[in-house]
Amino acid sequence: MIEINLIPAVLRKSGDGNADSWMINFPKEILLGVASGLVLLIVMVHLLLGAVWLFAFGQLSFHNVQWQKVLPDKVVLDSINKEFGDVKKKINTIADITVKKSVRWAPKFNAISDALPKGLWIRKMTLDKTGLSMEGSVVSKTQNEIYDVGLFLSALKQNSDFMKDFSSLEVNSIQRGKSNAVEVTDFTVMAKLK
Repeated sequence: MIEINLIPAVLRKSGDGNADSWMINFPKEILLGVASGLVLLIVMVHLLLGAVWLFAFGQLSFHNVQWQKVLPDKVVLDSINKEFGDVKKKINTIADITVKKSVRWAPKFNAISDALPKGLWIRKMTLDKTGLSMEGSVVSKTQNEIYDVGLFLSALKQNSDFMKDFSSLEVNSIQRGKSNAVEVTDFTVMAKLK
């Protein structure tokens, strides 16, 4: 193919004019300097990040060693705090029951003692926010254990000094059983505070 180009050879563009027309002819020394500068920058950033990582790892290791030294004391302190919280709850419960409602308990305990029929005894009394719970047992030669529990509750309900701070007095459970060939009836009574 014959090519006719009237432009002098010095002023002509090289190649086909489309592919390389956007490239600027930089000397190789400048391109090599820029490339080596970029490589050096990447290496410096990598070294800087490595140094930061080593510093952070060192701090983490230091704090872990310090934490391991403090951990036994923290466990002891946590258990003391838990005990303190439990004791504080108990104190608040007792304060709620005794101070705020100003219940006089000595006459109530005397009334319980006076109302006990023969053969009936109280094994355990529990006082909490809801009221007074009594667990007891009864033995009767005439097989009237449930009747004796009813007499006990009736005597307490008729005592106005005992009932004035309670909204109700009820039997929660009655259970018959034998203990050494003797019929024993266990019961639970709940007196709910107003």
